[in-house]
Amino acid sequence: MTLVVYHRTTIADARRAVEKGFQDADWDFGLRDAQTGEDVLVTGVWLSDRPLSENDGVSGDAQLEVSLDVEVADLASYELEGMMWNARVWVVSASLIKERGKVRIHGVDPGTSWFHKAWSEDD
Repeated sequence: MTLVVYHRTTIADARRAVEKGFQDADWDFGLRDAQTGEDVLVTGVWLSDRPLSENDGVSGDAQLEVSLDVEVADLASYELEGMMWNARVWVVSASLIKERGKVRIHGVDPGTSWFHKAWSEDD
């Protein structure tokens, strides 16, 4: 089964992800260790079950679509449950996406539509 998930980012990072693959990054989602109260960093690539926008608090001009050859249950240990009330969010390793996924640009901000034309001409 193919699971389709999304990642919003800058145009430059989107193009790099399509051409060379994602790179793991450290994310601080405001998570705290329940025992120590210290900040918790999550390492990987965040993905969501629907395209997120700036209205959701996610910045970036490009929306990537990631098709993963996995079942949703395979991502259970990567899910950040309750992170968003209206979307599911996972942080998976870049290597999992490289091994079992395909990445494409799903869309760009209309204010940067020149990029969409240039990208389409490259195809």
